[in-house]
Amino acid sequence: MRLYTTTCLLLLTSIVSISISAQIISGRVFGESGKPASHVTVQFRNKSSAAITNADGKFTITAKRLPDTLVFSAPGYESYRVIVTEETVKDPNFEIVLLSTRTKAPMAEVMVAGRTKREESYSVSTDDGEADKAIRIRGATTNSGGYIRDKKLFMIDSMPGGKDSVIYRSGLLTAGEVNDFNKWKMWEDFQENEFKIYSDHWGLYPKQRYSVQLQNKDHIAVIGQPVFLINKKTKDTVWSAVTDNTGKAELWADMHGLKYESDYVIVSKASQDVNSPSIFANGVNRIDLNSPCSASNTVDIAFAVDATGSMSDEIDFLKIELEDVIRNTFAQHPDLDLHVGSVFYRDRGDEYLSRHIDFQTDLLKVLNFIKLQRAGGGGDMPEAVDVALQTALDSLHWSSSARTRILFLVLDAPPHDEAKEKMFELIRKASAKGVRIVPVVCSGADKSTEFIMRSIALATNGDYVFLTDDSGVGLPHIKPTTDVFKVEFLNSLLERIIKQMVFANKCSEQKEVENFKNTPLNIEKIKIYPNPTQGNIAIESKKHLKEIYVTDFTGKILMRVETNDKQTKWYVSLSAYPNATYLIKYITADDQWGAEKVVLIH
Repeated sequence: MRLYTTTCLLLLTSIVSISISAQIISGRVFGESGKPASHVTVQFRNKSSAAITNADGKFTITAKRLPDTLVFSAPGYESYRVIVTEETVKDPNFEIVLLSTRTKAPMAEVMVAGRTKREESYSVSTDDGEADKAIRIRGATTNSGGYIRDKKLFMIDSMPGGKDSVIYRSGLLTAGEVNDFNKWKMWEDFQENEFKIYSDHWGLYPKQRYSVQLQNKDHIAVIGQPVFLINKKTKDTVWSAVTDNTGKAELWADMHGLKYESDYVIVSKASQDVNSPSIFANGVNRIDLNSPCSASNTVDIAFAVDATGSMSDEIDFLKIELEDVIRNTFAQHPDLDLHVGSVFYRDRGDEYLSRHIDFQTDLLKVLNFIKLQRAGGGGDMPEAVDVALQTALDSLHWSSSARTRILFLVLDAPPHDEAKEKMFELIRKASAKGVRIVPVVCSGADKSTEFIMRSIALATNGDYVFLTDDSGVGLPHIKPTTDVFKVEFLNSLLERIIKQMVFANKCSEQKEVENFKNTPLNIEKIKIYPNPTQGNIAIESKKHLKEIYVTDFTGKILMRVETNDKQTKWYVSLSAYPNATYLIKYITADDQWGAEKVVLIH
């Protein structure tokens, strides 16, 4: 009897233990058309449990341990892996979206960063199934931080069938970057010449620039501090901004080209006013605050994407690239509280004007939203860019305490002319909220689009990105008005920009050195000493240098060092800047760029 009782108790304990440890996960699977995906196999990676979706795309599966990896697969769909956790069990709206399957195509020759590689590619299936590339399948990696030295990067396979033979995968689209803060003098020249007609057309004049550097008494950059450029006479706010992850902000006078003369004052909370601020040509305005070191770990990143018909040649590629960027950003910055949102927009008279998903910490929900979007509508060159910006700024809940706020604006057409004034006000609002706009310009854009997007980037302390023809994807892309640029993979470029915009020294590690692969080589082997320095440095070169600049680690110019034909040694003071890594960038006699790092520790 005792033996029977003991056996029953053990059996009951075992059953209870199993029921407690085993957890039920319920969800639903959709194709990219938004229709439920039936007959999809859902199983754990170790095949410990499996289920099949029903006609409504629904499934239920038992997890024996968490976290674990679920694999979704079926004919007509590419396999998709998702890590599930305790939070997945609690989620009543756990959903997966699968994109169109890719059929295996002939080997395509790929030349990347000086090397040739043969890889199997995938082309769009003409089957009725709807699916996506597997998450774990990624494009070719590159040397030199993703830089592309070969003109012919990827070949589109020559199978008959037009679009159906195009290769789809991440790491395919190529792009370049023009950061006009890094080439400020060149931008000033362009705006007075090549871009003058567009500047007058849009009523945007990013010329009168007032740069501000905020730091505390310990020479540590102050992040997330609002600053204001005030008209001394009228007391009106001319421009406002928020200090970025390096403690800098960009303020603009007469951005709208009203041509009125005025004296200004720069105001920041809990500090003395800068009563006679210097325009950028005369230096960076420094403000010292009596505040402790503090840097929020919250980062908001949003993607606003043009989904009109003219984007149909690239939007399927972009969806895959954006997924790659979002996933890698989450993986590379586990210490940050990342929030991602998205806006898709079309034009007036289309199926919709804009649709969005607010900021999420659950990246799967954002990826699902992006994968459900398709290009359509449009019909004329201008699009509802103003609606996209307004939705992004007003409908997404940007954190007031975030370290960084980035809005990638992906498009191929400018706003409508009648939206000029609204665009100006939206640009002002973005700057005031500390939202840094990074336009990503696609095929079919013209010089007018390039100008307004570069102006938006400047006005909001952002950056300018453009797709190139090197990938062979899409219609022709215009080259930017600049001297030189590097071609990179789009996903690597966007990840680098994010990294540069979110990096901040920890308060306990102010000697930390920023390490970014985009720094030019020290080709002339110039010497900088002492390094690290407490403020003053000497720069020595065996050869004449045409130009010398001091920049922050992102390449933004802080000051220009005077040079002459005979000089080979220069003395520079960095004492006005906060503790950080800086670059001494230079141009050689044969117009080559070089740079060397210097660490400032007060």
